[in-house]
Amino acid sequence: MSHFNEDPAVTEHFAHHPDERTLLRPISQSFKISWAARRRPANADLSVFIVRPNKQVSELFGFTQELLLVYSPHRELQPRAFQGAEEILSQLPARGRVDPLTCLVVSNDPDADSRVLEYLAQNRESRTYVGLSAQQLRHDKDGWGFKNHLMARLFGRDIFDHRLPLKSDTYFFGREALIQEFQQAFLAGENRGLFGLRKTGKTSFLYKLQRMSEGHSALCYLYYDCKSPTIRTLRWTKLLKKIANDMATALGIHASDMGEEPAEAAEAFMRVACRAPDGQTPVLVFDEVEYISPFAKLDKHWEQDYVPFWQTIWSAQSAARALPTLVCGVSPAVVEQDLVGGVQNPLFGIVPARYLTGLGNAETRRMLLSLGSRIGLKFTDDAATYLYQRYGGHPFLTRLACSAVHRALQAQKVPRPITIDRDQLINGEEQRDGELAYYCGHVVSELKEFYPDEYSLLENIATGQLADYFDFYRQPEFVTHLSHYGLLQRAPNSVPQISIPVVGHYVGLQAARAAGRRSILHVIPVGSRKDWLGRRIRAIIDDIRALEGVTRRPGATLLFGPNSFPEADKLLHAEVAENETSFATCVNILNRCFVEPIEKYGLSIGKKNYFWDEVKAVFPSLWDALCRIKIYRHDRVHIVLNPSVSDALDAYLNRDLEGRTPGSVDGLWFVLQQCTLDNLFLGIQAELERFS
Repeated sequence: MSHFNEDPAVTEHFAHHPDERTLLRPISQSFKISWAARRRPANADLSVFIVRPNKQVSELFGFTQELLLVYSPHRELQPRAFQGAEEILSQLPARGRVDPLTCLVVSNDPDADSRVLEYLAQNRESRTYVGLSAQQLRHDKDGWGFKNHLMARLFGRDIFDHRLPLKSDTYFFGREALIQEFQQAFLAGENRGLFGLRKTGKTSFLYKLQRMSEGHSALCYLYYDCKSPTIRTLRWTKLLKKIANDMATALGIHASDMGEEPAEAAEAFMRVACRAPDGQTPVLVFDEVEYISPFAKLDKHWEQDYVPFWQTIWSAQSAARALPTLVCGVSPAVVEQDLVGGVQNPLFGIVPARYLTGLGNAETRRMLLSLGSRIGLKFTDDAATYLYQRYGGHPFLTRLACSAVHRALQAQKVPRPITIDRDQLINGEEQRDGELAYYCGHVVSELKEFYPDEYSLLENIATGQLADYFDFYRQPEFVTHLSHYGLLQRAPNSVPQISIPVVGHYVGLQAARAAGRRSILHVIPVGSRKDWLGRRIRAIIDDIRALEGVTRRPGATLLFGPNSFPEADKLLHAEVAENETSFATCVNILNRCFVEPIEKYGLSIGKKNYFWDEVKAVFPSLWDALCRIKIYRHDRVHIVLNPSVSDALDAYLNRDLEGRTPGSVDGLWFVLQQCTLDNLFLGIQAELERFS
């Protein structure tokens, strides 16, 4: 048994417990025992092992660390065995050394597997415990039974599906820099505000912050869930009294009886705050702060109680000089609004607001790798990029999307492990995102209430009405919160985009349903199309000439060379596309006006691929719109397209028709004309802004 004698601790342990050597023989085919000891954590007698997976097992399950294995010699596997395992995992030598997501549990209980499954069902956030009975192991001669059982239990559990705030570190990813920032701020006595869309992980972040400071004697967190009736229904003096008593208990100081008259409550609270021992900083954390604000819908007394409550806390903060406060919620209006009921808002100007947006690309990839590999899902790089882009790094939506992938494969009984690529995800996109529709609605549910103008702009972007509202997107005051929430991204050389496409699709779909449309795109009504066409073409002509002016510099890449574009008069007389012929005429004129002159100028200076190289690099947004014109014109005049042009045509049609087949689209030719002209206009605007 060479697997058992490489470490003196292992040799010594099996000298005292030789029966365990035989018991663990099947496991030794897949793991090498590198450490062993007898422990009594949580009043449970356990043999504890650290086991190192061999190369094959590491690749199969994605293990990059050793695992903890605990053996309970009792006839019944009780909850204290899991409590003991948790305690061991938090101590050396296991802490930081073993895998945090998986733990093996062996027991003399013949129903060990069932008891583990029952424990996991009751503790959804728990790491994955794999239960094995001693009887099961003794009948496993070659270790294949153990390996198959491990596959069934690891690949069968959906560890992506977590819908409640995370109270442990097991499935928490990212946010390290922000946590450090907040801790340093509180140690310095500074306040903070944390805001974000629903389900971005704000409460999970607060729990993590509290866990990070449990070993930090200087910080003492007092957490209040303001949506709880036990908090929001209290009048301000009673809530102040509760906080003072909680603070006194946490700091180990005596709190004298507090009256509930305003002056008495405020004075008593001040006394407690000022008696905090040196080196101990109480931090008041108010989650879902909207529920105890003037915006509260359920408890109207906060319209009167809000100001005296916060005035008292800030007075105590000034006197104690160490009572930092964290307010957390969806809307930062509680710290942005300067007046409340005609009185200065106590939170205005003294609580810096930070926004919790999606995970970064690297953090998202780490989550996919760590969780995916454990249940037999190996996401390729392009699949990880797709998931990050489609769900904007939103941790909740990303996890649920992966959960949907996992469940679909389970239903199809696809063997694991399996590699998931981008094409597989795209093929399942419609059904998967349909399942997420409810949660997308929850994510943006309060935007319309707090910021109706910005939500209307979000709807405009989602329904393709950017061209008519482009000037609004240029003004920061109209998009501030959308940008801070991580819903809107606007690179200098591109038009505004919704940075969580699945949410954008939901918003657009809801707007379309409200308007009675079959398509998300807001198509110009029939009676307004002629006027719209004239306005859009004149705007394109005027603005592309302006773009020529700002880019006509020595050594610069020019669009049309020393001359401007031709045939503007013909463009002004273009007709509304009511059929294929009128659409072909329009794109042909657009091609002669804007694409052919660029190509001719490139040839005149000896650059055959001027349009595809220089113009694409210097004018990327405009180039995409011009390329659409070129492709649609090719489709109308050529019977057979080469494969690259055919692929490009399919891509543009998919974008403009929202994935529908041309034959199913009402007013097809005008829809294509509207998309072509709107995208040309937007491309010009993006380039104008960048060069100006």
